[in-house]
Amino acid sequence: MSISYTEHAKENLGYYGIPEQDVEKVLNKAERVFLDLKTGRLIAVGSWTEEKHLVVVFEKNDTTTVITVFPTSKIEKMIERRTAKGRWLEI
Repeated sequence: MSISYTEHAKENLGYYGIPEQDVEKVLNKAERVFLDLKTGRLIAVGSWTEEKHLVVVFEKNDTTTVITVFPTSKIEKMIERRTAKGRWLEI
């Protein structure tokens, strides 16, 4: 899989101290994947540390482009809110 990162995604990797291999792990073995119905982008969610998950927003064409990535300790709350509002659809 060919992966590229936007400048914003690269900034977040540095800011949060997220290694690229951790992002690739989430993309390859996501616990859950959603379609953002507002943007048309995909969201992969996977464990990162004992108490945090990584959220990877990406587009998939000939290559996979990571738009942004960030950690959260409140993944269930985030998923619940976004699916209840009809923003995210699990695929």
